[in-house]
Amino acid sequence: MSALVAMFKHKASHELSDNGFDELINLVRDMLPDNNTLPNSFYKMKKLVNTFDLGYEKIHACLNDCCLYRKEFEHAELCPKCVARDGKLKNGQKKIQKNIPAKVLRYFPIIPRLKRMFGIYEMSTQLRWNSNNKSSDSKIRHPVDSLSWEMINRRWPDFASDPRNIRLGLATDGFNPFKDLSSKYSCWPVILTIYNLLPSICMSKESLMLSLLISGPKHPSNDIDVYLAPLIDDLMLLWNDGVDMYDVVTKSTFNLKALLMWTIHDFPAFGNLSGWPVKGKFACPICRESICSLWLKHGRKFAYMGHRKFLTFDHPFRMKKSWFNGHIEHGIRPQIKNGEEDFIEVDKITNDWGKSEKRKRKKNTTQSNVTWKKRSIFFNLPY
Repeated sequence: MSALVAMFKHKASHELSDNGFDELINLVRDMLPDNNTLPNSFYKMKKLVNTFDLGYEKIHACLNDCCLYRKEFEHAELCPKCVARDGKLKNGQKKIQKNIPAKVLRYFPIIPRLKRMFGIYEMSTQLRWNSNNKSSDSKIRHPVDSLSWEMINRRWPDFASDPRNIRLGLATDGFNPFKDLSSKYSCWPVILTIYNLLPSICMSKESLMLSLLISGPKHPSNDIDVYLAPLIDDLMLLWNDGVDMYDVVTKSTFNLKALLMWTIHDFPAFGNLSGWPVKGKFACPICRESICSLWLKHGRKFAYMGHRKFLTFDHPFRMKKSWFNGHIEHGIRPQIKNGEEDFIEVDKITNDWGKSEKRKRKKNTTQSNVTWKKRSIFFNLPY
């Protein structure tokens, strides 16, 4: 298996064709002793790897990022929102090729991988590391020592009672896979981190779980939630019902549950994942409606003032008018909302997915204003 993985990596790194890869395999087979078990073709290699559930699901996506062709839309030929066809135009042709999807999402299911991890004795033992390695000197050396971990233990004691239950972190960001600054091609990997493991392993590249690969000529931007749907379905299943798994250490079956603790990304990706506007008048997710934003007429952009309200009331900077905006600061720091308050605001919103409304905005300025009002309601902001 290690030889197969190394050869697959070589094929991908040097962009070998299938025929060229077959020739390479036969060269290696000729150098090995007789009766070796190395497959003699690329097709047989893929077939062997697929028996270990190491493959991925190819899900067709709408050209305009409206939806994924899965579940009730699996056999649809037209997008239910923008009426775009599930196909790609070839150069010099006007007919859409149905067998060539316009955009493809690659999803690597996480549940089969978790089953394999609990089937390996060493890995299954490491997944219990968090149960008895908490720091005793109040210093944070691992997420198990954090306040978030303790809050989860207090709020869901049944979940915390079994150390095998998985606690995950999600990280995503876009990059250019061709290392060419002029290329418009974009690739967005979505990676999961298992925090049950010890610090030297949980952030190693062997332990990072690639769950989604969003590729295309344009980045998903605010439509990334459409592509996250398969992963969210699996995470909801692991949280609500759990999945029965065999534990090789105890030689018994147990119900595994998983929880997403937090997400890791830069500020623009934070706006894509959360829906919060990270630019413009209400760009601060902490201050929200109490933000002190100022439009610079000649610079044609917003500047954000009012940071002195986070200082103590007796701080001398509060009285320095000439150093800042010409006013004494009497404001107080805003109160940070918790997850329940955010959920109540979000629960009032009726989402209308797709690009049909966005296309109308280009022709109608009034429609654009209405859309911004809907977006403002999402965050309970004045508009």
